[in-house]
Amino acid sequence: MASLSSAASASPSTSSGAANPKAPTVPTQTGGPLTRRDAIRFLQRTTFGPTPEEVDELVAIGVDAWLDRQLALRPVRTHLSRRIERGSTLPSFWETFLSAPDQLRKRYAYALSQIFVASEIVVGNERIANYADLLEQHCFGTYRELLEHITRSQAMGQYLTYAGNQRADEYRGTVPDENYAREIMQLFSIGLWELNPDGTRKLDGDGNPIPTYSGADILGLARVFTGFSMPYGDLTVFTQPMRSDDGFSREWHEKGEKRFLGATIPADPARTLDQSVAAALDIVAAHPNVGPFIGRQLIQRLVTSNPTPAYVARVSAVFDDDGDGVRGNLAAVLRAIVTDTEAFQFEPPVDFGKVREPVLRFTSVLRALRVSCTGHPWPLYSLADRASELGQQPYEATSVFNFYRPGYVPPRTAIGDAGLVAPELQITDETTTIGWLNYLQAFLMRPPQGGNARIELDIDDLLAMAPDLTVTDAEAEAIVDEVAGRLCPFGLDATIRARIVAAVRGVSNPNLAPGDTNNRNQLFRERVMGAVVLVAASTDFIYDR
Repeated sequence: MASLSSAASASPSTSSGAANPKAPTVPTQTGGPLTRRDAIRFLQRTTFGPTPEEVDELVAIGVDAWLDRQLALRPVRTHLSRRIERGSTLPSFWETFLSAPDQLRKRYAYALSQIFVASEIVVGNERIANYADLLEQHCFGTYRELLEHITRSQAMGQYLTYAGNQRADEYRGTVPDENYAREIMQLFSIGLWELNPDGTRKLDGDGNPIPTYSGADILGLARVFTGFSMPYGDLTVFTQPMRSDDGFSREWHEKGEKRFLGATIPADPARTLDQSVAAALDIVAAHPNVGPFIGRQLIQRLVTSNPTPAYVARVSAVFDDDGDGVRGNLAAVLRAIVTDTEAFQFEPPVDFGKVREPVLRFTSVLRALRVSCTGHPWPLYSLADRASELGQQPYEATSVFNFYRPGYVPPRTAIGDAGLVAPELQITDETTTIGWLNYLQAFLMRPPQGGNARIELDIDDLLAMAPDLTVTDAEAEAIVDEVAGRLCPFGLDATIRARIVAAVRGVSNPNLAPGDTNNRNQLFRERVMGAVVLVAASTDFIYDR
């Protein structure tokens, strides 16, 4: 076994990674300036959906400059501060996803939240607000730094039940809680099987996959996470990490030997919880599985459900070394993922891309329509109901395995027959398909309002395309093509386009009285929003290529 000193010597650098990570200029389909199609595809992966103005900006300045600008932006306000002021965290998620300028940070932190899962359902508003703040604050730093903050967070301590965890007590017949020790290995770092740098499984001499850890490793690592306790006080206490240096930690942290993942933290009666955690996280973060395991899942969350081994290998290599000798530079990993040559294939294969999850469908549509809100807080709360809303709410996953598993295979489908996965389809069925579209249609026709807050959509340019009681074929086509141009980089299937154009053409009423302004405005809005809903229901939008 490796000693603590040898494991620590291999620990990753703790550089913040906020500097401009090295990466080649993003390829384009033409080899020349970025096209609008490339720009929309890129922004759909790096934001919660582009506004028309953001597409113009990206085309003008290019991907590298855009990434530099976004990496330099800091959150204006925290989710916890909004929670303290306004009484709920949920509006803050929607407000920032839909309107915050630091879109890259918000989008990346949301992707990380689906790997390092903690749920508001269990931990409550205040702790999940601070957890979201933590992910946003540290998502451009190093993996090792992020893992430290996650481990010490109140949200994770409560969610995975190691807050108040105590060392083994032979007299009482108790052992440490193993929850976090298991999940930090299985879900947050190395996974179940040893991996090659390209994400494929290593095999033993008999051709079988090799487990990364055993029950003994869980027991050994569980001894590390003993002695944490929750701080208490007013709402501002939720900004603090769990306590690790009080009387409880000194009494109940395990001082004995801890063996796991081929390393040993020696017994030491003077060893503190902070020292044990630092040593353990160094060991976990230095494991060769982390780059391909975490990298592949980030590719899945941002670009495609089924990345090639070569794509994973390129991202894993950047995780191992960002070009400046820093391991786990998450900003460099992000840049590598979204600027990879596979991400910008002119004609991607049919198995490239991913199903757009409900949250991203919703935000993409609203941002394409320049959503805004007068007053605060935004009148949007949990949209988790499967039958009447999105069926998905940020930071409300029902399991530590996220809303859906990264390896989910829909049963009895060609997807499984082809050896592919489709994670987002785990929460897609007849109920959710109808539910989210009904919610979207109702939202677009009558955006929510509450108190002094009212959500608004800027669709004047779309309304102006067909300002009469009847609409021509050319006008209907212009509306549909403009909406599709904002939402579907590859355009609409010709048959689907024709059907949507016909539907828009049918939203006419030549018999309205000239002075019936309310009904005229309602008719024009139905025409435009009908086009939006039908485009949003199309496979060309739902399947993000």
